[in-house]
Amino acid sequence: MRLLSKILWSLAFIAATFVWMVLFEHGFSVDAFNKGVREEWHALTAMAPSKASK
Repeated sequence: MRLLSKILWSLAFIAATFVWMVLFEHGFSVDAFNKGVREEWHALTAMAPSKASK
């Protein structure tokens, strides 16, 4: 159970960091936040290695 707790706290920390960075970089309005989340999510997924095609 302790390992599960550590994993959940780590995920919560990562999510909170992502939200705060989007808020500070893109603004504190709802529209800016929504747009910023989409932009940052696309940037993160572009950095992730894609599956190799056969």
